[in-house]
Amino acid sequence: MRRFVGTLLALILGLAVVSPSTVTATPRSDMYTNVGIIGVTITNLGYVGNGYNSPFQPSCEYPLNSNVEHLFLGGLWVGAVVPDGTIHVSTGAQDASNLVAGDEIREFTDDPDEPVLVWSNSQNSDNFNPAALATQHIQVAFNDYARVESGNHVALGLKVVLRALAWGNPYADDFVILDYSVINISGGELRDLYVGFWNDTSVGSTERNNPYDPQATPGWNYYDDQNGGWGPPGWGLPDFAVPENDDKIWMMFEHDDDGDDGLATSWVGCRLLGSRPAVEPPEGVPPVSYNSWQFRHVPANDDSYYADDDVDRENLLPGKYQIMGDGSFTVGETQAIDYTIASDWVGLLSTGPFPYLAPEDTLHVTFAIACGADSLSLLANSKVAQVAYDDGFAIPAGPPSPVVDFSFENDTVILSWAPGDSLDSQGEALPPDSPLRSPEQHISSITGRADFQGYRIYRYQGETINEDPYSIATLVAQFDQVDGVGFDTGLPPLNEDGMRVFRDDGLLDGFPYWYSIVSFSAPDLEEGLPEFQSGFNENARLVHPGPAPADGGGSSTIGVYPNPYRAGSMFDNRSGEVELGRKIWFTGLPSHSRIQVFNLAGEVVKTLDHDDASSGQEPWDLLSDPVRAIASGLYIYVVENLDTGERQRGKLVIIK
Repeated sequence: MRRFVGTLLALILGLAVVSPSTVTATPRSDMYTNVGIIGVTITNLGYVGNGYNSPFQPSCEYPLNSNVEHLFLGGLWVGAVVPDGTIHVSTGAQDASNLVAGDEIREFTDDPDEPVLVWSNSQNSDNFNPAALATQHIQVAFNDYARVESGNHVALGLKVVLRALAWGNPYADDFVILDYSVINISGGELRDLYVGFWNDTSVGSTERNNPYDPQATPGWNYYDDQNGGWGPPGWGLPDFAVPENDDKIWMMFEHDDDGDDGLATSWVGCRLLGSRPAVEPPEGVPPVSYNSWQFRHVPANDDSYYADDDVDRENLLPGKYQIMGDGSFTVGETQAIDYTIASDWVGLLSTGPFPYLAPEDTLHVTFAIACGADSLSLLANSKVAQVAYDDGFAIPAGPPSPVVDFSFENDTVILSWAPGDSLDSQGEALPPDSPLRSPEQHISSITGRADFQGYRIYRYQGETINEDPYSIATLVAQFDQVDGVGFDTGLPPLNEDGMRVFRDDGLLDGFPYWYSIVSFSAPDLEEGLPEFQSGFNENARLVHPGPAPADGGGSSTIGVYPNPYRAGSMFDNRSGEVELGRKIWFTGLPSHSRIQVFNLAGEVVKTLDHDDASSGQEPWDLLSDPVRAIASGLYIYVVENLDTGERQRGKLVIIK
């Protein structure tokens, strides 16, 4: 949450339903949000997060690429009374020690009749679709009737469509909205429904503690997290659980107790944004329940039950359904348990009851997963998610980030992009949502008028952006069209191909640089609108400056740097294993060429194919084929121009 926290206008977009008749869904757990600074794994299996199953995909990482995780696993719960009077609950996730164990007990699975949709409302995106509600719109479907492996589960007969919505705009990039549509396809009426979001949050630094290897030392600490919840005034909650100026809040949260020595100090929360229709609780009973328990204390059954060792049947225990509607708000120190201590907490935020759900009817319940640098940031970020929900998922946006092409010269990066058109090839006006209009001819969906004002170009030197990009990237240029608004600096020049061009020189060849060009709108005084800016991650790209391809006449001179290569030099960017992150560069390459590296015995150590019309250099990670670390010594390299057959040779020294 940074620049704009004003009132969002009510711009409600209807979702165009896409239902290909022959599309077959398959289990998906490889998708995650990446347009903002929160990365959340989305699946069509009823759960979100990935159980810290892979270091290469975030579960709920914030900021993205920071190696700070927040959510082990989360999932949808739905409970109801079925026509025969019995009570059943279907769950997307429950208390489980790992993803495999979680898979064995989840009670939803992918719906074979529904496709997975990945859309964007950014007009320059490859996935642009005018029906998209966000910069990243992931839509999946799952059901509870095709999976019966998990014990005594009895399906309610539900089909669920999840729309996961993420934004890149700098005022809305700290949360992901999870909009659930629960459809009754059982053929019978479901009564007294409750819907909840279960989550096993666990905050920590994966650099400090390894969650991916159970044998690692130090391992992940699941028992040092503090949980709690916030609710609105009027329900008798403790003062510390009622934040100011947020009368709609129902949210559970967690943060690491010791902050992992300053490496993981951020907070995560799950906020209930609303439902359609509204819930109808008994008078005096809260419409939302927040239940928290220590890991492995999830109720054993859907309905009330007696423990196996209660032979006298004296203590009837609440089942999953009962706790979903018990009106509890488990914060602070109670007679039964102290919720203020650090432990391995699991939480359930649920709402209901919904009196009935007729066959083929749909119930909509929406949550948001939000993160923040601290408690105040989390509250502010989740409040923007609430306003977005209240306004029909409308996040005001200006012109999208342009699609950027990169070319290179020595010590220089050249960025070029199309300004956009207002007319098609026939001279007719392009539709307002046409991608060809982006960005300088962009039409505001709020005012119906052109809203482009200028560009900002950001640069960051480093392999990975692991913080809020606006806090660490350098604003290297700002361009503002001459119209009496703003700085009137003018826009970058057009080249002979009608592309805007910006040259950034004085760089270090072979070093990593991130670039992003964002577009911004002019404030609209007539409508009372502030400036809107597109998202950093819409076109952010990692590049390495170096010479252009050596495709001109005559022989080019092939080189390699650094040479000799000494481990631990500035070209070492190691993280994790020692041999990862090493890099040297071959330079002066033709655009289509092959590099072969030989040891002194004449054996091929590595073959690299270079196919890049914009760059004349190619990196080598100093790993052989197959992947092994190479030894110190003298190596011979041969570069072949694949267009002409010309070859050049040279020597390379590795010193470790």
